[in-house]
Amino acid sequence: MDEFDRFKLGDEKIFRKIFDFYKPLIYSKVRRVCASDVDTEEVIQEVFVQLFLKRKSIPCPAAIFPFLFLVAKRMAISLFRKEVSRQQYQMAQASQWDELSDELEKQIAHKELDQLLKSVVEQLPPQQQLVFRKSKIEELSYAEISDEIGISKNTVRNHLVAACHFVRLKLDSLLLLLFFLKNMF
Repeated sequence: MDEFDRFKLGDEKIFRKIFDFYKPLIYSKVRRVCASDVDTEEVIQEVFVQLFLKRKSIPCPAAIFPFLFLVAKRMAISLFRKEVSRQQYQMAQASQWDELSDELEKQIAHKELDQLLKSVVEQLPPQQQLVFRKSKIEELSYAEISDEIGISKNTVRNHLVAACHFVRLKLDSLLLLLFFLKNMF
């Protein structure tokens, strides 16, 4: 019985001989496609496992290298495609996370500014508070506010001018303070 027949029967010594002979050749081919030595080793191991499992279907010794080469090529390309898909998925997830993160930051900032505005408006005298809310939040006109509250349009305008001036000054000073605090830390 020759070595090839022993190989087909599963002789470990002959298989080891084939492995030691062909591994460097297959390794150099696979390494060109794989990103890392670990991936290359993984493909090589799987290629030789396939050789062992399909050894009975190999017709002659000359068919061993083409079999190994074909299986290695297919597995390396498959691994490469999986890696590309994984990277694309990670990039898509990272992009989606960034978009969600940006949106969440905007929502939080909007809520914080809204709270800040409410606290400043609460510092206004009651009549100015009422006029400011009716004009800026409920978006009523001077005439509508005048009719609803029972004061003249000029008084509405005067209250609104004073309220806006106060709010603007308070917000400017608070935002300036926040800017300095942010840049200090």
